[in-house]
Amino acid sequence: MNLSPNKRIALNIIVTYGRSLFALVCGLLVGRWSLLALGETDYGLSAVVGGLAVFISFINSLMAGAVGRFYAYTIGIGQKDRETALQDGRKWFNSALLIHTAGPALLLLIGYPVGLYAVQHWIGVPLERMDACIWVWRFVCINCFIGMVTVPFGSFFYAKQLLVEPTIYSMITVLLNAGMLYYMVTHPGDWLIFSAFWTCLLGVSPEIVKMIRAFYLFPECRFYAKYLWSWTRTKALLNYAGWMMFGALGAISKNQLLAILVNKQYGPNVTAAVSVANHVSGNLTIFSGGMINAFQPAIVNACGAKDFTRMRKLAFMTCKFGTMLIVFFALPVALELPKIMQVWLKTPPKYTVELCWFILAMVVIDKTTVGHQLAINANGKIALYQAVLGSILVLTCPLAWWLIVCGTGVYSVGISLVTTMAFCAWGRVFFARCLVDMSIGYWLRKIMLPLFLTITVSGGVGFLPQLVMPASLLRIFVTGVCTEIVLITLTWLFLFDRKERDVIMMKLKIYMNKAVSYTHLRAHETGR
Repeated sequence: MNLSPNKRIALNIIVTYGRSLFALVCGLLVGRWSLLALGETDYGLSAVVGGLAVFISFINSLMAGAVGRFYAYTIGIGQKDRETALQDGRKWFNSALLIHTAGPALLLLIGYPVGLYAVQHWIGVPLERMDACIWVWRFVCINCFIGMVTVPFGSFFYAKQLLVEPTIYSMITVLLNAGMLYYMVTHPGDWLIFSAFWTCLLGVSPEIVKMIRAFYLFPECRFYAKYLWSWTRTKALLNYAGWMMFGALGAISKNQLLAILVNKQYGPNVTAAVSVANHVSGNLTIFSGGMINAFQPAIVNACGAKDFTRMRKLAFMTCKFGTMLIVFFALPVALELPKIMQVWLKTPPKYTVELCWFILAMVVIDKTTVGHQLAINANGKIALYQAVLGSILVLTCPLAWWLIVCGTGVYSVGISLVTTMAFCAWGRVFFARCLVDMSIGYWLRKIMLPLFLTITVSGGVGFLPQLVMPASLLRIFVTGVCTEIVLITLTWLFLFDRKERDVIMMKLKIYMNKAVSYTHLRAHETGR
Protein backbone atom coordinates (compact mmCIF):
# COMPACT_ATOMS: atom_id res chain seq x y z
CA MET A 1 0.00 0.00 0.00
CA ASN A 2 1.55 3.29 -1.17
CA LEU A 3 0.90 6.14 1.23
CA SER A 4 2.21 9.68 1.45
CA PRO A 5 4.68 10.39 4.29
CA ASN A 6 2.05 12.23 6.36
CA LYS A 7 -0.56 9.50 5.85
CA ARG A 8 2.04 6.87 6.75
CA ILE A 9 2.80 8.70 10.01
CA ALA A 10 -0.92 9.07 10.75
CA LEU A 11 -1.57 5.36 10.10
CA ASN A 12 1.33 4.33 12.30
CA ILE A 13 0.13 6.61 15.11
CA ILE A 14 -3.38 5.14 14.92
CA VAL A 15 -2.06 1.57 14.87
CA THR A 16 0.38 2.03 17.72
CA TYR A 17 -2.15 4.05 19.72
CA GLY A 18 -4.68 1.23 19.42
CA ARG A 19 -2.02 -1.23 20.50
CA SER A 20 -1.16 1.06 23.39
CA LEU A 21 -4.73 1.18 24.66
CA PHE A 22 -4.87 -2.60 24.50
CA ALA A 23 -1.47 -2.96 26.17
CA LEU A 24 -2.39 -0.49 28.93
CA VAL A 25 -5.51 -2.42 29.94
CA CYS A 26 -3.70 -5.74 29.82
CA GLY A 27 -0.59 -4.25 31.41
CA LEU A 28 -2.44 -3.02 34.48
CA LEU A 29 -3.93 -6.48 34.93
CA VAL A 30 -0.55 -8.10 34.30
CA GLY A 31 1.13 -5.95 36.96
CA ARG A 32 -1.45 -6.88 39.55
CA TRP A 33 -1.53 -10.56 38.60
CA SER A 34 2.28 -10.79 38.55
CA LEU A 35 2.46 -9.42 42.08
CA LEU A 36 -0.33 -11.72 43.28
CA ALA A 37 1.06 -14.83 41.57
CA LEU A 38 4.68 -14.38 42.66
CA GLY A 39 4.28 -12.54 45.95
CA GLU A 40 6.20 -9.42 46.97
CA THR A 41 9.52 -11.22 47.60
CA ASP A 42 9.64 -13.23 44.35
CA TYR A 43 8.29 -10.26 42.39
CA GLY A 44 11.11 -8.06 43.70
CA LEU A 45 13.74 -10.77 43.12
CA SER A 46 12.49 -11.33 39.56
CA ALA A 47 12.84 -7.62 38.85
CA VAL A 48 16.37 -7.45 40.27
CA VAL A 49 17.65 -10.62 38.56
CA GLY A 50 16.05 -9.64 35.27
CA GLY A 51 17.63 -6.24 35.69
CA LEU A 52 21.09 -7.79 35.48
CA ALA A 53 20.43 -8.40 31.77
CA VAL A 54 19.54 -4.78 31.18
CA PHE A 55 23.13 -4.17 30.06
CA ILE A 56 22.73 -6.78 27.32
CA SER A 57 19.23 -5.53 26.51
CA PHE A 58 20.50 -1.99 26.23
CA ILE A 59 23.27 -3.04 23.87
CA ASN A 60 20.63 -4.84 21.84
CA SER A 61 18.38 -1.78 21.67
CA LEU A 62 21.32 0.48 20.89
CA MET A 63 22.52 -1.70 18.05
CA ALA A 64 18.93 -1.93 16.79
CA GLY A 65 18.74 1.85 16.92
CA ALA A 66 22.03 2.19 15.06
CA VAL A 67 20.99 -0.30 12.39
CA GLY A 68 17.56 1.29 12.05
CA ARG A 69 19.08 4.75 11.78
CA PHE A 70 21.35 3.78 8.87
CA TYR A 71 18.52 1.84 7.22
CA ALA A 72 16.16 4.83 7.47
CA TYR A 73 18.86 7.27 6.33
CA THR A 74 19.47 5.10 3.26
CA ILE A 75 15.72 4.98 2.57
CA GLY A 76 15.71 8.79 2.69
CA ILE A 77 18.46 8.86 0.08
CA GLY A 78 16.34 6.45 -1.97
CA GLN A 79 13.77 9.18 -2.57
CA LYS A 80 16.18 10.40 -5.26
CA ASP A 81 18.03 7.21 -6.31
CA ARG A 82 16.21 3.92 -5.63
CA GLU A 83 18.81 1.54 -7.08
CA THR A 84 21.66 3.04 -5.06
CA ALA A 85 19.53 2.94 -1.93
CA LEU A 86 18.70 -0.76 -2.51
CA GLN A 87 22.36 -1.71 -2.82
CA ASP A 88 23.31 0.43 0.18
CA GLY A 89 20.52 -1.20 2.17
CA ARG A 90 21.88 -4.66 1.36
CA LYS A 91 25.38 -3.59 2.39
CA TRP A 92 24.17 -2.22 5.72
CA PHE A 93 22.07 -5.36 6.30
CA ASN A 94 25.00 -7.73 5.76
CA SER A 95 27.33 -5.66 7.94
CA ALA A 96 24.69 -5.66 10.67
CA LEU A 97 24.16 -9.41 10.24
CA LEU A 98 27.84 -10.11 10.92
CA ILE A 99 27.90 -7.85 13.99
CA HIS A 100 24.67 -9.29 15.37
CA THR A 101 25.89 -12.85 15.00
CA ALA A 102 29.37 -12.50 16.48
CA GLY A 103 28.49 -9.86 19.08
CA PRO A 104 25.75 -11.75 20.96
CA ALA A 105 27.92 -14.88 21.17
CA LEU A 106 30.74 -12.87 22.75
CA LEU A 107 28.40 -11.05 25.13
CA LEU A 108 26.78 -14.27 26.25
CA LEU A 109 30.18 -15.88 26.80
CA ILE A 110 31.22 -13.03 29.08
CA GLY A 111 27.88 -11.91 30.50
CA TYR A 112 26.44 -15.24 31.62
CA PRO A 113 29.13 -16.12 34.22
CA VAL A 114 29.27 -12.51 35.43
CA GLY A 115 25.51 -12.45 35.94
CA LEU A 116 25.60 -15.86 37.59
CA TYR A 117 28.19 -14.60 40.07
CA ALA A 118 26.04 -11.52 40.77
CA VAL A 119 23.00 -13.70 41.51
CA GLN A 120 24.99 -15.93 43.87
CA HIS A 121 27.07 -13.33 45.70
CA TRP A 122 26.05 -9.75 45.01
CA ILE A 123 22.35 -8.83 44.93
CA GLY A 124 21.26 -10.45 48.18
CA VAL A 125 19.13 -13.41 47.02
CA PRO A 126 17.74 -15.50 49.91
CA LEU A 127 19.40 -18.93 50.01
CA GLU A 128 16.12 -20.82 49.57
CA ARG A 129 15.40 -18.94 46.29
CA MET A 130 18.91 -19.23 44.83
CA ASP A 131 18.24 -22.12 42.40
CA ALA A 132 15.07 -20.48 41.10
CA CYS A 133 16.84 -17.17 40.53
CA ILE A 134 19.64 -18.93 38.60
CA TRP A 135 17.03 -20.38 36.25
CA VAL A 136 15.48 -16.91 35.87
CA TRP A 137 18.89 -15.63 34.80
CA ARG A 138 19.30 -18.43 32.22
CA PHE A 139 15.98 -17.69 30.57
CA VAL A 140 16.77 -13.98 30.55
CA CYS A 141 20.03 -14.69 28.71
CA ILE A 142 18.29 -16.83 26.06
CA ASN A 143 15.75 -14.08 25.47
CA CYS A 144 18.47 -11.46 25.06
CA PHE A 145 20.59 -13.61 22.75
CA ILE A 146 17.85 -14.38 20.23
CA GLY A 147 16.60 -10.81 20.42
CA MET A 148 20.03 -9.53 19.35
CA VAL A 149 20.50 -12.03 16.50
CA THR A 150 17.19 -11.03 14.87
CA VAL A 151 17.76 -7.25 15.00
CA PRO A 152 19.01 -6.82 11.37
CA PHE A 153 15.72 -8.26 10.11
CA GLY A 154 13.22 -6.62 12.45
CA SER A 155 14.74 -3.15 12.11
CA PHE A 156 13.50 -2.90 8.52
CA PHE A 157 9.87 -2.83 9.68
CA TYR A 158 10.55 0.37 11.62
CA ALA A 159 12.94 1.95 9.09
CA LYS A 160 10.28 1.57 6.38
CA GLN A 161 7.52 2.72 8.77
CA LEU A 162 5.59 -0.57 8.43
CA LEU A 163 4.40 -0.85 12.01
CA VAL A 164 1.10 -2.67 11.53
CA GLU A 165 2.55 -6.18 11.45
CA PRO A 166 4.86 -5.80 14.49
CA THR A 167 1.91 -4.25 16.32
CA ILE A 168 -0.21 -7.35 15.69
CA TYR A 169 2.54 -9.59 17.07
CA SER A 170 2.87 -7.34 20.11
CA MET A 171 -0.86 -7.44 20.85
CA ILE A 172 -0.96 -11.23 20.57
CA THR A 173 1.99 -11.46 22.96
CA VAL A 174 0.35 -9.16 25.50
CA LEU A 175 -2.89 -11.16 25.36
CA LEU A 176 -1.13 -14.50 25.82
CA ASN A 177 0.86 -13.11 28.75
CA ALA A 178 -2.29 -11.80 30.44
CA GLY A 179 -4.03 -15.14 29.99
CA MET A 180 -1.17 -17.12 31.48
CA LEU A 181 -0.77 -14.78 34.45
CA TYR A 182 -4.48 -15.06 35.20
CA TYR A 183 -4.07 -18.84 35.25
CA MET A 184 -1.12 -18.47 37.64
CA VAL A 185 -3.17 -16.29 39.99
CA THR A 186 -6.09 -18.73 40.05
CA HIS A 187 -3.76 -21.70 40.59
CA PRO A 188 -1.41 -20.69 43.44
CA GLY A 189 2.06 -22.22 43.51
CA ASP A 190 5.75 -21.56 43.08
CA TRP A 191 5.67 -19.83 39.68
CA LEU A 192 8.99 -17.98 39.64
CA ILE A 193 10.85 -20.33 37.23
CA PHE A 194 7.89 -20.89 34.93
CA SER A 195 7.20 -17.14 34.82
CA ALA A 196 10.76 -16.57 33.58
CA PHE A 197 10.36 -19.33 30.96
CA TRP A 198 7.05 -17.93 29.75
CA THR A 199 8.48 -14.41 29.48
CA CYS A 200 11.39 -15.80 27.46
CA LEU A 201 9.07 -17.70 25.11
CA LEU A 202 6.88 -14.66 24.50
CA GLY A 203 9.96 -12.52 23.87
CA VAL A 204 11.61 -14.92 21.42
CA SER A 205 8.63 -16.06 19.32
CA PRO A 206 7.62 -12.75 17.67
CA GLU A 207 11.26 -11.92 16.89
CA ILE A 208 11.69 -15.19 14.98
CA VAL A 209 8.44 -14.59 13.08
CA LYS A 210 9.54 -11.06 12.15
CA MET A 211 12.88 -12.40 10.95
CA ILE A 212 11.17 -14.87 8.59
CA ARG A 213 8.69 -12.27 7.36
CA ALA A 214 11.41 -9.66 6.75
CA PHE A 215 13.30 -12.07 4.51
CA TYR A 216 10.25 -12.37 2.23
CA LEU A 217 9.08 -8.75 2.42
CA PHE A 218 12.26 -6.71 2.00
CA PRO A 219 14.67 -7.17 -0.95
CA GLU A 220 17.44 -5.64 1.21
CA CYS A 221 17.38 -8.68 3.52
CA ARG A 222 19.57 -10.88 1.36
CA PHE A 223 22.83 -12.57 2.27
CA TYR A 224 25.86 -11.53 0.18
CA ALA A 225 29.25 -12.76 1.34
CA LYS A 226 31.04 -9.88 -0.39
CA TYR A 227 29.05 -7.36 1.69
CA LEU A 228 29.60 -9.06 5.06
CA TRP A 229 32.77 -7.27 5.99
CA SER A 230 33.31 -3.57 5.44
CA TRP A 231 35.48 -1.69 7.91
CA THR A 232 33.80 1.60 6.97
CA ARG A 233 30.28 0.38 7.65
CA THR A 234 31.27 -1.68 10.69
CA LYS A 235 33.09 1.29 12.17
CA ALA A 236 30.12 3.59 11.51
CA LEU A 237 27.68 1.16 13.17
CA LEU A 238 29.90 0.47 16.18
CA ASN A 239 30.85 4.13 16.59
CA TYR A 240 27.22 5.25 16.54
CA ALA A 241 26.10 2.43 18.85
CA GLY A 242 29.15 2.92 21.08
CA TRP A 243 28.32 6.53 21.84
CA MET A 244 24.67 5.59 22.27
CA MET A 245 25.84 2.96 24.74
CA PHE A 246 27.79 5.53 26.74
CA GLY A 247 24.62 7.53 27.16
CA ALA A 248 22.64 4.38 27.91
CA LEU A 249 25.02 3.42 30.72
CA GLY A 250 23.58 6.34 32.61
CA ALA A 251 20.07 5.03 31.98
CA ILE A 252 21.13 1.59 33.24
CA SER A 253 22.40 3.06 36.48
CA LYS A 254 19.30 5.23 36.70
CA ASN A 255 17.03 2.20 36.71
CA GLN A 256 18.83 -0.97 37.70
CA LEU A 257 21.61 0.21 40.00
CA LEU A 258 18.98 2.16 41.90
CA ALA A 259 16.95 -1.05 42.25
CA ILE A 260 20.00 -2.87 43.62
CA LEU A 261 20.75 0.04 45.98
CA VAL A 262 17.18 -0.02 47.30
CA ASN A 263 17.27 -3.81 47.65
CA LYS A 264 20.47 -3.61 49.67
CA GLN A 265 19.28 -0.75 51.87
CA TYR A 266 15.61 -1.62 52.38
CA GLY A 267 15.03 -5.21 51.18
CA PRO A 268 12.88 -6.89 48.47
CA ASN A 269 9.57 -5.43 49.70
CA VAL A 270 10.63 -1.84 48.97
CA THR A 271 12.21 -3.03 45.72
CA ALA A 272 8.76 -4.32 44.81
CA ALA A 273 7.39 -0.80 45.37
CA VAL A 274 9.98 0.61 42.93
CA SER A 275 9.11 -2.13 40.45
CA VAL A 276 5.38 -1.38 40.66
CA ALA A 277 6.06 2.33 40.17
CA ASN A 278 8.18 1.56 37.11
CA HIS A 279 5.45 -0.75 35.83
CA VAL A 280 2.82 1.99 36.08
CA SER A 281 4.99 4.57 34.32
CA GLY A 282 6.02 1.98 31.73
CA ASN A 283 2.42 1.25 30.81
CA LEU A 284 1.59 4.95 30.56
CA THR A 285 4.63 5.65 28.36
CA ILE A 286 3.41 3.01 25.91
CA PHE A 287 1.15 5.67 24.41
CA SER A 288 3.84 8.23 23.69
CA GLY A 289 6.28 5.45 22.81
CA GLY A 290 4.03 4.28 19.99
CA MET A 291 3.75 7.82 18.68
CA ILE A 292 7.52 8.29 18.89
CA ASN A 293 8.09 5.05 16.95
CA ALA A 294 5.84 6.47 14.24
CA PHE A 295 7.78 9.75 14.02
CA GLN A 296 11.35 8.45 14.46
CA PRO A 297 11.90 6.83 11.03
CA ALA A 298 10.19 9.78 9.34
CA ILE A 299 12.64 12.18 11.05
CA VAL A 300 15.62 10.08 9.91
CA ASN A 301 14.17 9.78 6.39
CA ALA A 302 13.87 13.57 6.22
CA CYS A 303 17.46 13.94 7.43
CA GLY A 304 18.67 11.47 4.78
CA ALA A 305 16.78 13.41 2.10
CA LYS A 306 18.39 16.67 3.39
CA ASP A 307 14.93 18.09 4.14
CA PHE A 308 16.00 19.69 7.43
CA THR A 309 12.99 22.01 7.70
CA ARG A 310 10.66 19.00 7.75
CA MET A 311 12.97 17.20 10.18
CA ARG A 312 12.80 20.07 12.69
CA LYS A 313 9.03 20.38 12.27
CA LEU A 314 8.54 16.68 12.98
CA ALA A 315 10.89 16.87 15.98
CA PHE A 316 8.94 19.72 17.59
CA MET A 317 5.67 17.89 16.93
CA THR A 318 7.12 14.83 18.66
CA CYS A 319 7.90 16.89 21.78
CA LYS A 320 4.40 18.34 21.79
CA PHE A 321 2.37 15.21 21.10
CA GLY A 322 4.65 12.89 23.07
CA THR A 323 4.26 14.97 26.22
CA MET A 324 0.51 15.41 25.89
CA LEU A 325 -0.09 11.71 25.31
CA ILE A 326 1.67 11.03 28.60
CA VAL A 327 -0.12 13.83 30.46
CA PHE A 328 -3.50 12.79 29.06
CA PHE A 329 -3.28 9.54 31.02
CA ALA A 330 -0.76 10.36 33.75
CA LEU A 331 -2.45 13.46 35.19
CA PRO A 332 -5.80 11.92 36.22
CA VAL A 333 -3.95 8.80 37.41
CA ALA A 334 -1.60 10.92 39.55
CA LEU A 335 -4.51 12.86 41.08
CA GLU A 336 -6.26 9.68 42.24
CA LEU A 337 -3.24 7.42 42.64
CA PRO A 338 -3.79 6.33 46.30
CA LYS A 339 -7.31 5.06 45.56
CA ILE A 340 -6.29 3.56 42.20
CA MET A 341 -3.50 1.61 43.90
CA GLN A 342 -5.91 0.37 46.54
CA VAL A 343 -8.40 -0.81 43.90
CA TRP A 344 -5.69 -2.27 41.68
CA LEU A 345 -3.41 -4.03 44.18
CA LYS A 346 -5.63 -4.02 47.29
CA THR A 347 -2.54 -3.74 49.52
CA PRO A 348 0.24 -2.09 47.51
CA PRO A 349 3.82 -2.22 48.83
CA LYS A 350 4.74 0.68 51.11
CA TYR A 351 6.00 3.86 49.35
CA THR A 352 4.49 2.76 46.01
CA VAL A 353 2.26 5.83 45.60
CA GLU A 354 4.98 8.36 46.42
CA LEU A 355 7.54 6.70 44.14
CA CYS A 356 4.95 6.62 41.33
CA TRP A 357 4.48 10.38 41.62
CA PHE A 358 8.22 10.97 41.30
CA ILE A 359 8.64 8.60 38.35
CA LEU A 360 5.63 10.04 36.49
CA ALA A 361 7.12 13.54 36.88
CA MET A 362 10.42 12.24 35.52
CA VAL A 363 8.70 10.70 32.49
CA VAL A 364 6.83 13.93 31.66
CA ILE A 365 10.09 15.93 31.86
CA ASP A 366 11.76 13.39 29.58
CA LYS A 367 9.08 13.63 26.90
CA THR A 368 9.25 17.42 26.64
CA THR A 369 12.55 17.07 24.75
CA VAL A 370 12.20 13.66 23.10
CA GLY A 371 11.96 15.31 19.67
CA HIS A 372 15.33 16.97 20.24
CA GLN A 373 16.79 13.55 21.04
CA LEU A 374 15.42 11.99 17.84
CA ALA A 375 16.69 14.86 15.68
CA ILE A 376 20.18 14.68 17.17
CA ASN A 377 20.31 10.91 16.69
CA ALA A 378 19.12 11.28 13.09
CA ASN A 379 21.90 13.79 12.43
CA GLY A 380 24.46 11.19 13.56
CA LYS A 381 26.90 13.57 15.32
CA ILE A 382 26.25 12.22 18.79
CA ALA A 383 29.67 11.74 20.44
CA LEU A 384 29.83 14.85 22.66
CA TYR A 385 26.06 14.84 23.19
CA GLN A 386 26.05 11.27 24.51
CA ALA A 387 29.19 11.85 26.59
CA VAL A 388 27.63 14.81 28.42
CA LEU A 389 24.14 13.39 28.94
CA GLY A 390 25.47 9.94 29.83
CA SER A 391 27.67 11.51 32.50
CA ILE A 392 24.66 13.35 33.96
CA LEU A 393 22.60 10.15 34.15
CA VAL A 394 25.47 8.23 35.75
CA LEU A 395 25.21 10.65 38.67
CA THR A 396 21.68 9.44 39.49
CA CYS A 397 22.77 6.53 41.67
CA PRO A 398 25.53 8.43 43.57
CA LEU A 399 23.07 11.27 44.17
CA ALA A 400 20.47 8.83 45.54
CA TRP A 401 23.09 7.22 47.81
CA TRP A 402 24.20 10.63 49.10
CA LEU A 403 20.58 11.61 49.82
CA ILE A 404 20.03 8.31 51.66
CA VAL A 405 23.10 9.03 53.78
CA CYS A 406 21.66 12.48 54.51
CA GLY A 407 18.48 10.87 55.83
CA THR A 408 16.04 11.46 52.96
CA GLY A 409 15.12 7.76 52.93
CA VAL A 410 13.37 5.94 50.10
CA TYR A 411 12.31 9.25 48.53
CA SER A 412 15.96 9.78 47.61
CA VAL A 413 15.29 7.57 44.60
CA GLY A 414 12.54 9.83 43.27
CA ILE A 415 14.40 13.08 43.98
CA SER A 416 17.53 11.88 42.18
CA LEU A 417 15.54 10.65 39.16
CA VAL A 418 13.69 13.95 38.69
CA THR A 419 16.81 16.08 39.22
CA THR A 420 19.06 14.31 36.72
CA MET A 421 16.28 14.07 34.11
CA ALA A 422 15.72 17.83 34.32
CA PHE A 423 19.41 18.44 33.60
CA CYS A 424 19.28 15.95 30.71
CA ALA A 425 16.28 17.71 29.19
CA TRP A 426 18.13 21.03 29.10
CA GLY A 427 21.19 19.28 27.70
CA ARG A 428 19.14 17.96 24.77
CA VAL A 429 17.76 21.44 24.06
CA PHE A 430 21.27 22.94 24.02
CA PHE A 431 22.78 20.28 21.75
CA ALA A 432 19.79 20.33 19.38
CA ARG A 433 20.31 24.06 18.96
CA CYS A 434 23.99 23.56 18.16
CA LEU A 435 23.73 20.45 15.94
CA VAL A 436 20.42 20.71 14.07
CA ASP A 437 19.44 24.37 14.59
CA MET A 438 16.32 23.72 16.69
CA SER A 439 15.32 27.06 18.19
CA ILE A 440 15.30 27.26 22.00
CA GLY A 441 12.96 30.26 21.94
CA TYR A 442 10.41 28.44 19.78
CA TRP A 443 10.51 25.43 22.12
CA LEU A 444 9.94 27.64 25.18
CA ARG A 445 7.17 29.79 23.63
CA LYS A 446 5.28 27.28 21.53
CA ILE A 447 5.72 24.07 23.53
CA MET A 448 6.84 24.54 27.13
CA LEU A 449 4.69 27.57 28.05
CA PRO A 450 1.44 26.10 26.63
CA LEU A 451 2.27 22.73 28.21
CA PHE A 452 2.87 24.31 31.63
CA LEU A 453 -0.37 26.29 31.54
CA THR A 454 -2.39 23.34 30.24
CA ILE A 455 -1.07 20.92 32.87
CA THR A 456 -1.42 23.42 35.75
CA VAL A 457 -4.98 24.47 34.99
CA SER A 458 -6.12 20.90 34.20
CA GLY A 459 -4.54 19.58 37.39
CA GLY A 460 -6.25 22.31 39.43
CA VAL A 461 -9.65 21.49 37.96
CA GLY A 462 -9.02 17.75 38.37
CA PHE A 463 -8.26 18.28 42.08
CA LEU A 464 -11.61 19.95 42.80
CA PRO A 465 -13.62 16.69 43.21
CA GLN A 466 -11.34 15.74 46.11
CA LEU A 467 -12.62 18.78 48.01
CA VAL A 468 -16.26 17.69 47.90
CA MET A 469 -16.29 13.91 47.41
CA PRO A 470 -14.91 10.98 49.45
CA ALA A 471 -12.39 8.62 47.85
CA SER A 472 -14.31 6.17 45.67
CA LEU A 473 -14.59 4.74 42.17
CA LEU A 474 -17.12 7.47 41.38
CA ARG A 475 -14.63 10.18 42.34
CA ILE A 476 -11.95 8.54 40.16
CA PHE A 477 -14.39 8.71 37.24
CA VAL A 478 -15.40 12.33 37.93
CA THR A 479 -11.76 13.37 38.30
CA GLY A 480 -10.86 11.70 35.03
CA VAL A 481 -13.74 13.30 33.11
CA CYS A 482 -13.10 16.80 34.48
CA THR A 483 -9.35 16.57 33.86
CA GLU A 484 -9.66 15.24 30.31
CA ILE A 485 -12.27 17.81 29.25
CA VAL A 486 -10.05 20.67 30.36
CA LEU A 487 -6.93 19.03 28.91
CA ILE A 488 -8.51 18.50 25.50
CA THR A 489 -9.94 22.03 25.41
CA LEU A 490 -6.71 23.77 26.41
CA THR A 491 -4.62 21.55 24.12
CA TRP A 492 -6.81 22.51 21.17
CA LEU A 493 -6.79 26.23 21.99
CA PHE A 494 -3.22 26.80 23.18
CA LEU A 495 -0.96 23.88 22.25
CA PHE A 496 -2.01 23.33 18.64
CA ASP A 497 -1.22 26.21 16.31
CA ARG A 498 -3.62 27.42 13.62
CA LYS A 499 -2.13 25.29 10.86
CA GLU A 500 -2.34 22.13 12.98
CA ARG A 501 -5.98 22.88 13.89
CA ASP A 502 -6.84 23.49 10.23
CA VAL A 503 -5.19 20.22 9.18
CA ILE A 504 -7.04 18.26 11.88
CA MET A 505 -10.38 19.82 10.93
CA MET A 506 -9.74 19.14 7.25
CA LYS A 507 -8.92 15.49 7.97
CA LEU A 508 -12.05 15.12 10.12
CA LYS A 509 -14.23 16.61 7.35
CA ILE A 510 -12.72 14.22 4.80
CA TYR A 511 -13.37 11.19 7.02
CA MET A 512 -16.91 12.38 7.84
CA ASN A 513 -17.71 12.94 4.16
CA LYS A 514 -16.40 9.47 3.34
CA ALA A 515 -18.54 7.98 6.13
CA VAL A 516 -21.66 9.85 4.93
CA SER A 517 -21.04 8.82 1.31
CA TYR A 518 -20.58 5.19 2.34
CA THR A 519 -23.80 5.31 4.40
CA HIS A 520 -25.78 6.77 1.48
CA LEU A 521 -24.32 4.17 -0.90
CA ARG A 522 -25.29 1.32 1.41
CA ALA A 523 -28.77 2.76 1.88
CA HIS A 524 -29.18 3.09 -1.89
CA GLU A 525 -28.02 -0.50 -2.48
CA THR A 526 -30.36 -1.76 0.25
CA GLY A 527 -33.27 0.17 -1.28
CA ARG A 528 -32.70 -1.47 -4.62
